Amino acid sequence: MLLVSTDPAHSLGDALGVPLSSTPKSIRRTLHAVELDAPRAFARWLKEHRRPLGEILEHGTWLDAEDVDALLDLSIPGIDELVGLLEVARLAGMERRDRREDHSFRDPPYEVVVVDTAPTGHTLRLLTAPETVAAVAEILDLLQEDHRVIREQLARVGRPEAADRLIALLAEQAHEIAARLRDRRQTTFHWVTLPEEMSLAESEDAITALEHAGLHVPEIVVNRVLPDAPPCPICDRRRSEERRVVAAIRRRLGRGRRISVVYAAIEEPRGVAALARLEVGRPTTEGRPTEGRRADVGRPFRAGAFTPPESLDAIDGASLLFFGGKGGVGKTTVAAATALRLARANRSRKILLLSTDPAHSLADVFKHPVGDKARAIAGAPRNLIVRELDAAAVLAARRAQFEGAIDEIAAAVGASTIAGSVDAGLSVRSPSSNIARELMNLAPPGIDELFGILSVVDARAEHDVIVVDTAPTGHALRLLEMPDAAREWMQVLLRVLLKYRSLVRPGQLAAELVDVSKSIRELQALLRDHQQTRFIVVTRAAEVPRKETARLLARLHRLRLATPAVVFNALTTTPGRCARCRATAAAEAREIRALRRPRGCAIIRTPLVAPPPRGVAALQRWAASWLAD
Repeated sequence: MLLVSTDPAHSLGDALGVPLSSTPKSIRRTLHAVELDAPRAFARWLKEHRRPLGEILEHGTWLDAEDVDALLDLSIPGIDELVGLLEVARLAGMERRDRREDHSFRDPPYEVVVVDTAPTGHTLRLLTAPETVAAVAEILDLLQEDHRVIREQLARVGRPEAADRLIALLAEQAHEIAARLRDRRQTTFHWVTLPEEMSLAESEDAITALEHAGLHVPEIVVNRVLPDAPPCPICDRRRSEERRVVAAIRRRLGRGRRISVVYAAIEEPRGVAALARLEVGRPTTEGRPTEGRRADVGRPFRAGAFTPPESLDAIDGASLLFFGGKGGVGKTTVAAATALRLARANRSRKILLLSTDPAHSLADVFKHPVGDKARAIAGAPRNLIVRELDAAAVLAARRAQFEGAIDEIAAAVGASTIAGSVDAGLSVRSPSSNIARELMNLAPPGIDELFGILSVVDARAEHDVIVVDTAPTGHALRLLEMPDAAREWMQVLLRVLLKYRSLVRPGQLAAELVDVSKSIRELQALLRDHQQTRFIVVTRAAEVPRKETARLLARLHRLRLATPAVVFNALTTTPGRCARCRATAAAEAREIRALRRPRGCAIIRTPLVAPPPRGVAALQRWAASWLAD
């Protein structure tokens, strides 16, 4: 069996208790594990295919070799994710031996390959990579078409060349991977969730998206479910809430699916032996919620020591606050509670709460509709507005601004091409506006989210504080690193325009590119302004999240972002006499002490409540009981 992690923020090695790399490592006699290095895999792919890919871009556009080389140093949409899926197939021994000579599969060394994916948003992007790459193959084929006509008419050569073979290979690989993902005999998806209302809402959306794409989900695993134990005011309330959610999962998602539960251990299991001892079962009772559903905050560490968000030094004075961390730790809840308290503390300040997570949860945490258009929340202060960013819609709007100018350039270059072709006696079309427009589809991955986050720069003119609820670690880091890659892409396009300014006036397109480059530069400066911008890391007091948090803090430091605080969320602050609560509180305290964090980085503790806070009133009460070291 091969266990593979495709999460950019790998935690598989942490869970197994062994260091892993992109080379499979033996864990036990019949078990190997590997953490895919997607950037390295893409670099290998590009090195192998760079020449024919460059030829396609030269043949189908007005770009010369220097321009093409600069573009190829950036990534290509969908290719990195597809390469990751191909790596899974390669490691499993399922790739074709030689596509040019035969179509036989060699015997796979692993009978079963288990893939640990990234959180929801990144995973949905990964699983749609074959369709994205198929579309890219069509674009490349369109760019290559005129060259084929010239080659056939001038040289009387109809034999495919390297560029044609690359296009065919991409299309074939995309088709094969898509077919394998949809083949229930080869592939199944097991959805893992938590016994919480917000997790249920996200699961419904994600499973609908998977099934719409033709992917089968035969099992839902509910993780970290409290087992039965002697009576305890805290545990009993949690069990009641969890049983209610599990019953809802079974009722709303269980038809035709197996529902399994994994019972929570006091200390997060790490290592093969501990993982093997996990209790797995089927939910046996729906249970009944207790009377009075108000979240029970309890009495935290020290009376009178509360530090709500508006009183925290890590937050005070900032105009841009990012909240991020590992999936499932409560980032959205912490961000929403912070925005509410900031708006309530000073009603003269305008607060914007913005979600950049593709798997949005703000509507779930507020129990109120939220969309891409900023809106107020019923019951919240009127100076707070909330928005769930639709990155695809923002990119579509920005793209429309580019296309008219691209058409103008294509027409001008095309006129010159037609004149030369007539003189040579060739039958060839000019570069069509469709071909020119398709250059936009070769923008680096994540450009849609970057154009979306650029709205932060514009929104600063209208809001005093912007609170950003980010995607989980891997996706959030890609967004924060995106401005550098996007500016390179813009600069390549600008350089092309300047090179051809004797043929066509840069005009509108140059103005648009300069405008975007200026916004990106402003965003870069804003991100690195420690007075204005802070990144608050949210985590849980368990070993695997704590290790990922340490790596995230190190990456943010390399990006020169301020990280003034770490929020340890949902702590057992009032263990009482319950043996389980006391043991859990002791384990959490050890993990908090073990976190390596930058000097001056504060610890913020939030209490576990049951049910988790949802809605304006519950969020405000909960945030009032935070503590800061």
